[in-house]
Amino acid sequence: MELDTGSLKAMFDPDSIAVIGATQDFTRIGGRPIDYLLRAGYKGKVYPVNPKYDEIAGLRCYHAIEDIPGRIDLAILAVPRKFVVAAVRDCVQSGVRSMTIFSSGFAEVGGEGAKLEGEIVRLAKENKVRVLGPNCLGMFNVVKGAYATFSVGIQTGRPELGRIGFVTQSGAVGSHVFSLARERQIGLSYWMATGNESDVDVADCIAYLAVDPDTDVIAAYMEGSKNGEKLIEALRMARHHGKPVVVLKVGRSEAGKRAALSHTASMAGSDAVYAAIFDQEGAYRAETIEEFLDIAYGCSEFPIPRGDRIAVFTVSGGVGILMADQLSDHGLCLPETPKRVQETLLKILPYASVENPIDTTAQLVNQQNLLRDFIDTTLESDIYDLVMIFLAHGGLSEAVTEKQLGQLEALRRKYPHIPCVMVTLVTPKTKRLFSEAGYPVIEDPSRAVKVVAALYYFKDRLGIVDRPSKDWSPKPFDWGELPFDTLTEHESGHILQTYGIPIPESIIALTKEQARIAAEGIGYPVVLKGISRKVVHRTEAGLVHLRLEGERQVEAAFEAIERTGKRGDDEPFLGVLVQEMLPPGAVEMIVGARFDPVFGPMILVGAGGIYAEILRDRAMRRAPVTLDVAREMVKGLRCFELLRGARGKPLADVDALCDIIVALGHLVWDHRSHILEVDLNPVLVYPKGKGANAVDALIRLKTESRS
Repeated sequence: MELDTGSLKAMFDPDSIAVIGATQDFTRIGGRPIDYLLRAGYKGKVYPVNPKYDEIAGLRCYHAIEDIPGRIDLAILAVPRKFVVAAVRDCVQSGVRSMTIFSSGFAEVGGEGAKLEGEIVRLAKENKVRVLGPNCLGMFNVVKGAYATFSVGIQTGRPELGRIGFVTQSGAVGSHVFSLARERQIGLSYWMATGNESDVDVADCIAYLAVDPDTDVIAAYMEGSKNGEKLIEALRMARHHGKPVVVLKVGRSEAGKRAALSHTASMAGSDAVYAAIFDQEGAYRAETIEEFLDIAYGCSEFPIPRGDRIAVFTVSGGVGILMADQLSDHGLCLPETPKRVQETLLKILPYASVENPIDTTAQLVNQQNLLRDFIDTTLESDIYDLVMIFLAHGGLSEAVTEKQLGQLEALRRKYPHIPCVMVTLVTPKTKRLFSEAGYPVIEDPSRAVKVVAALYYFKDRLGIVDRPSKDWSPKPFDWGELPFDTLTEHESGHILQTYGIPIPESIIALTKEQARIAAEGIGYPVVLKGISRKVVHRTEAGLVHLRLEGERQVEAAFEAIERTGKRGDDEPFLGVLVQEMLPPGAVEMIVGARFDPVFGPMILVGAGGIYAEILRDRAMRRAPVTLDVAREMVKGLRCFELLRGARGKPLADVDALCDIIVALGHLVWDHRSHILEVDLNPVLVYPKGKGANAVDALIRLKTESRS
């Protein structure tokens, strides 16, 4: 999918702005944009539009949009709902390139509002005009001073210029975040509020920022996406251009999840899908607004580290231990200081702790060059890739700050490629001093650790975009011939086999005699399973009998299953499946897939068998996946230790498991118009070289796909 960012330039980087519904009262939404644009020194032309006025704030006020000479890049619509469609029509007839609609009362209220919004969309599409909103707070371009917004947050101060582009689906949250960023001296390049997303959505904004030369980091507050494919492509564009994307996605509650028949569906709720997509496409998901801002700030200020070796310098042994513990929790490495370096450090300060974390003690207050000498000596060993410095409350003193920065200035020039994360309490003035000297500050050590962990999260994710190659041939099926939405295990198995997914040898039996003959043909021991389209947990229902060794056991099991199956009035007896009993010694896994309404087919692997839902140990990706991605999914599981041969057990055939993951991904991608979900549980993974086998299978189809 190609995303058109060129058509958004007129909206987000306009050379001319018309304000329809402009007013001389700068406290109203038609007046605020004019006030903000003039105070910010907007570099383009501003055209107020309102037949009531001839002049506003020294600017000529036009009675209608068509009276303005030349073509307008952006028209702001700040008029009551009943006038919006007419204003849109005037704009498109006048050749306006883009519109931002502040007005509310459209799709968000349904009914007549939704119809009016539909008319806006129709007019805009027919005339190739891009629309932000309606029901939105607008946007601002800090570089250009283009404040096309009525947010009251601007009245208390404009944001600082920075390299973070921020997009939000909530105007109120967006205003709060940008105000908080301003108070924390975190600069922005753009701020975009998407409102109802009748046209321009969060994905469009991410894509635009991905190619914008004034933006290095993209921060997005999200509540959902109407077009998953588009969002994925936008995230890939950002990744391709080496720009970290930090997402604050809300909506984790169980209320949004839907019950379904299989294990896979109960596990793969919508929030889990979003989490999987963000991880797959290299976006960092923050949990809080504080973390959201910290990570975006850190990524905009610190270079991505070259390696994973961290040195911690601290004035407090206790905080050093705290940081070491938390860095280790994130899987980060604190190599011990080399012995020769330790010896040199102890010559400088004999009572220092020099093993890493390196405790300079509070002596650095009296010995101004102590911190500089410690860091320089340590970094000259050339085994560290990132430095963290904890100065406690030292940053509250302007005098101490200036003296330390005077000593550290040479280090910034000597080691420009090594990120240096300063952790100290600061005043607004000392924070700016640190930042201007090239030492951005995170005030809290635990927050600083999260920032460092995020830098490492992006280290191996930026620049490279994984796109599965289309090197397989789809297998055709006539789905219309299937009379039911839920396929039996036997029907499901037939489809799986066409994609090379191994299943046990199985034969359907409708009578005891057929069951006995089937068992003898397969070879004992065998398994008998009652065939059902409605019973998911067949073991608990008494429909599965294992390790049957002879014809008497087979006949007895058949009779038991038949009695159990005939108890229900809503499903006829469909017979039994006689299946080979696979040998023991395998690790039980689950491999599944589900069609997500936003992102399409998702593939899942995790701990299987009866513990699938209890352990909830899983990894999920959007299908199809490559073999490398499948391996990454498996290696990320907690139960991977079992596959690696824990407690003396043999190494499992992980390659065979990954082959099943890849094949199932191809199946659900090729037939995404028909397949709702697939559940392979358990998949038995045998020792290396012995393969893997999908012992139980369920495929559910979309009802509408067969109509």
